[in-house]
Amino acid sequence: MRKTRVKTRNLLCIKKKENLDLGHLLLYEPYKNIIANFIDLATHKEAKDFDPVAKVYDGLLSAPPEIRDYYEALLGVTSYYQHSQGGRGRYIEKKLASSFETCSLDIKLSEIPFWLTHPDLHKKRGIFTQRGLSSEEKSIFRTFAWDWIGDRDEETDLGSIIRNEQTVVLVEIKNRVDSGGTAARREIWTSQKFGILLDYLITERKIYRCHDKEKKVKEFSLSQMFKYFGIKCLEMYIGILFDKSDAPATMEADRARGFLPASREGYEYLMERVKKSGKFQVLEDNIEMLKMEIKHIPSGLLIRCGALYGDEITERLFRRKMPVSDLLLLKYDDIWLSQLIAISERTFLLKHGKNYMILFIEILKEDFHVREIYNKFIESEGKERYLKKLVEYVLKNHRERFPEYLCPPEKGVEEYLGDVIQVLGASEA
Repeated sequence: MRKTRVKTRNLLCIKKKENLDLGHLLLYEPYKNIIANFIDLATHKEAKDFDPVAKVYDGLLSAPPEIRDYYEALLGVTSYYQHSQGGRGRYIEKKLASSFETCSLDIKLSEIPFWLTHPDLHKKRGIFTQRGLSSEEKSIFRTFAWDWIGDRDEETDLGSIIRNEQTVVLVEIKNRVDSGGTAARREIWTSQKFGILLDYLITERKIYRCHDKEKKVKEFSLSQMFKYFGIKCLEMYIGILFDKSDAPATMEADRARGFLPASREGYEYLMERVKKSGKFQVLEDNIEMLKMEIKHIPSGLLIRCGALYGDEITERLFRRKMPVSDLLLLKYDDIWLSQLIAISERTFLLKHGKNYMILFIEILKEDFHVREIYNKFIESEGKERYLKKLVEYVLKNHRERFPEYLCPPEKGVEEYLGDVIQVLGASEA
């Protein structure tokens, strides 16, 4: 008996959501949204339209007739994907935050008292956004007893609370050695991030107001707030994850790309302000390694500041080694497969008014046995035996519905229909 020629893809979105760990969930929801939009583009002509100016600018009117439908489909699908955030911007930060109990995202200076009081809730909002909170949890945010009375707020990508060391660690993340440019790198040390916190420690101005249970009001400076919560050490770092080849970043790679001088300029500026202020005792000043350790004389708060590369980031954030390369280990076929299927299916839709996905959806409505096998395929999280059984049944009983001119020439009907079914199943699972 001839074997059915299908390829089983490794799809995250066909898995049962309730069985996924947090690291996988970070990709699951964005992937689901992207695939749903790809399917809309593959099944509805009106899902993407180009205005007259765009048609001229993008070359749609000048494309040869034999490739025009393909080119329009390519533009429509890829332009959607490139303009969709899809969770990409914060994936690395969320993956890091999910790896350690008291690590959280978006540490605003104004919200540090809340973070130190409710680290789990702060983390939950950072990963799942405000929409992921219950009504009771939202109420805790609204009724928190600390006011912000500072004039310059600041937000850092990631933070960890190391309770046994009475330490708070703040890290501003750069994905690669060339992320952001030299000006942005310098500003982390000077006018933003580190510089703002240093200003508040130098001036010792009150930036928080706390309402206690007895309705008494007390104001706190930054160092006083840390002392109130039992924090004796503040660590602030710029963390660079990868070099241009996706290997863990190193200072050598940063120097080779020309961005290290910007960090050194920022370091020199910060250290000069430290020394001029008279408010700090300098314990370490190592510009070569971009590491400083200072002590805030009025409060005794210890401050460590510097640059971290590659695996150094997780070591300082979590106080244990975790290769940053592990952040890239979740490799699934959802995006590349669904995007390529959407391009081919939209091409056929524009050219012929139909495609395999539309035809399969129609058959799902008409044939109970197809729905039954399709459901088993989804319930099994995409097992190969159910995919083969489904493709075999559909082509045995509805072969005439799937002409070869609606199949890319480089693929057979069985393999292509199998891919279409897998993309649709990933959306509907």
